[in-house]
Amino acid sequence: MECLVTGATGFVGTALCEALAAQGDAVRRAGRDPALELPLDLAAGAAPRVPPGLDVVFHLAGLAHQSAPAARHEQVNHRGTVALARASAAAGVPHFIFLSSVKALGSAPGPSPRGENEGRPPRDGYGRAKAAAERELEALAADSGMAVTVLRPALVYGPGARGNLELLCRWVAAGRPAPPVAGARSLVSRDDLVQLLLTVAAQPAAGYRCWNVTDGDSYTARRLCAALAGAQGRALAGPMLPAWAWRAAAAVRDALRGERPGQTAAALLGADCYRNDAVRAATGWVPRQRFEDVAPALVAAWSAGLAGAGAAEGRGR
Repeated sequence: MECLVTGATGFVGTALCEALAAQGDAVRRAGRDPALELPLDLAAGAAPRVPPGLDVVFHLAGLAHQSAPAARHEQVNHRGTVALARASAAAGVPHFIFLSSVKALGSAPGPSPRGENEGRPPRDGYGRAKAAAERELEALAADSGMAVTVLRPALVYGPGARGNLELLCRWVAAGRPAPPVAGARSLVSRDDLVQLLLTVAAQPAAGYRCWNVTDGDSYTARRLCAALAGAQGRALAGPMLPAWAWRAAAAVRDALRGERPGQTAAALLGADCYRNDAVRAATGWVPRQRFEDVAPALVAAWSAGLAGAGAAEGRGR
């Protein structure tokens, strides 16, 4: 295949480009890095350039920091996505694959896993922008004839993962108390997500399709910490703090970091689960990994990053 990958230097994009090249596909990488084949800055507002002759566009680029201003999410994750899709249709691209997010479904009303059509209006700028992009892509698929596939992954884990997973690594390594058994969330490994992207691109596509993507399991923060502790060769520290203490600490963190109130507590103790039966039935994809399988590699990459940062600091003194 002749492929264009946006966000090619990102957490998922790097792995996807390597997998495409390994199976013999021609890959053109797009992003803000001037070393890439195609320049792309979704925040600039300029019309993206999409070369002719492509078989598929993988649109992975976007603004992931959920506490960024809503207007920036609107420009990058909504308007930028739609502009790229329109340019792809005009260039004759037969298949556009958009990496959205389960956050397009809004906050969960309870612990039950949700399907693709069980959403609520998102309250944060990130979720609203992703949902708006999905709606316009559905209309574009109907008007242009270009097939559009939207994949909504849950939190993606793997070596080099940042955000709350990195925070939990630090928490466990510092020997702090273990979180309570509260809440549950869906996740998916980067390797499994990349395999799904390859599978979807290789299969015939038409019209508009939208699927949630998870590994099929659910995880409490305590389960994640237990896996990370085991990968670090240590036991979970105790005593276990009650949920109210974690929520209070999370509220302080939100205030100090300028995050949306309740964001950290929801990520660590809330319910955020989704079903994956639709994508499995439609594509034959089967997730192979669970967080416990990947935790040793995740911890090793995190530890190597700490060692590299320490060495760099030492050289700078």
